[in-house]
Amino acid sequence: MASPRAGVVLSAFAPLPRRKGRVTYRKRDGDVWGFEEWAIGQGADGLRVMSAHCEMALGDERVVRDSVLSVHPDFHPHDAFVRIMRDGTVSGTGWFHFTDVAATCESWTAAEGRITQSMPIVRPIRGFGIHAVQGDGWLAATFPYDKGPGHTQFFGRNLLHSVHHLGATGPFISTTGSGLTYVGPETIDVPAGTFDCHRIRFVGLTNNHPAYDMWVTRDGEFLYVKGDVEGYMDSVFELASLSDG
Repeated sequence: MASPRAGVVLSAFAPLPRRKGRVTYRKRDGDVWGFEEWAIGQGADGLRVMSAHCEMALGDERVVRDSVLSVHPDFHPHDAFVRIMRDGTVSGTGWFHFTDVAATCESWTAAEGRITQSMPIVRPIRGFGIHAVQGDGWLAATFPYDKGPGHTQFFGRNLLHSVHHLGATGPFISTTGSGLTYVGPETIDVPAGTFDCHRIRFVGLTNNHPAYDMWVTRDGEFLYVKGDVEGYMDSVFELASLSDG
């Protein structure tokens, strides 16, 4: 019997191009308390897809978080998945989906059980926060940089999976009202190299979050190069490595 694929000319397999990065979380004095490894690819449909694995031990918090987030070419979120472990035990998992007019969630947490949510939105929104710092970088993708340094933009109701500072609760749709201020363009050096960046400052932070600045690439990809958090965290987040393929 002839193969059902007889006569079909198969093209050579070519993997989708991917970028991979590693971010180190450390105290300002140099003590490392966590890391993040992320990978970003882009499909034929134009959606960027980021996967991020994060491990943290800060104070009495022990958190492992795995996330996947896909966004449209304009960085409007399409869907996301978040899985959280606290102290070595799964504490919650959740799936999120976004259209132009609604955000929905199906999740489970050890504290709340099964959760179903639907929330109206108006596109564009700032993005969807998954607490991976590369995800923070994408939150700055829709900022109007043409308005110049000093401009502050609030986006209304911002969506994220948790208001816990380490993203260790939920996951389910939560909201904040914080905004972004453009400090200006800067060229900075980190272990992964030298990068031309936008420096962004979060303003109007809720839940007693300490002051937070971040630097993202100016090439339209908004890769997270550096973060600086004051207060009890007193920490620096730096891109330690970056590779293609």
